[in-house]
Amino acid sequence: MGNGVVERLNGTIKMTLRKLIKEQPKEWDRFLVPLLFALRDGVHEGHGFTPFELVYGRTTRGPMRILRELWTKEEVEEDIRNEYQYMLDLQEKISDTCRIAQEELEKNQRKSDKYYNRKARLRKFDIGDFVKVLLPLKTNKMQMKWLGPFEVIDKIGVLDYRVKLDDGRIKTYHVNMLKKDVNRHSEDAAVVENHELAAVITVVNDGEIGVDEEMLELFNSKQKETY
Repeated sequence: MGNGVVERLNGTIKMTLRKLIKEQPKEWDRFLVPLLFALRDGVHEGHGFTPFELVYGRTTRGPMRILRELWTKEEVEEDIRNEYQYMLDLQEKISDTCRIAQEELEKNQRKSDKYYNRKARLRKFDIGDFVKVLLPLKTNKMQMKWLGPFEVIDKIGVLDYRVKLDDGRIKTYHVNMLKKDVNRHSEDAAVVENHELAAVITVVNDGEIGVDEEMLELFNSKQKETY
C-alpha cells in the first residue's frame, strides 16, 4: 500500500531532477542541495508550515532573509536565554506547531473526503457479488484497467467494500474503484485514460489512501499470463 503524500513528493522531486538534468546536463548535481532546501522551506498548503519549521520550531534563515537583513541593515537579536530555558521554549513551540498542523491537516482531509464522496457514483453491491477493481497499468500509471473478478464479502459504511482477492487476501476499496462484473469469464480490456480518473484514483485500505502496490503486482502477473 503506497502513501499518497510521499508519492506526490517523490513525483515532484523526480520532475524537478528531470528539468535540472535537461537544462544543466553537466552540472545538475550542484543544484541538489538548493533543491532540497526549497522543498524543506516551502509552505505546505495543507497546514501552513514548512517542513523545517515543524522539525526545528523556527523558520529558516535562508538567502532571501539574509539579503533582506543586509539591505535593511536589520540586526539579528541576540538570544540571552540560557540553554535550559531555550530547550523548554523550543519544545513548547514545536509541540504547538505540530498540534496546529495536525488540526489543519485533519480539517483539510475532511474537506477532501467530502469532495471525493460527492463524486461517488450512485451504485451499490451485495455480499456475494463479483466485481472488478480499477488499477493503474505498469507501463503508464496515468492509465487504469479493470482487474478481476473478485468477490464482495462485506460492506463498510455507505461507500466502502471489502473484497476477497484470488490469493485469499481481503482489501477495502471505495465504490468509485469498483464495478459489477457482468460476465465473470470474459476479460474486460477497457483502458481508462487519465482525464477520466478524477474520482477514481484513490484506493482505501485500512484507513490509508494511495495506490495499492500489491494489487498492482497481481495485475502485472496476470498480464504476463495473458500474453
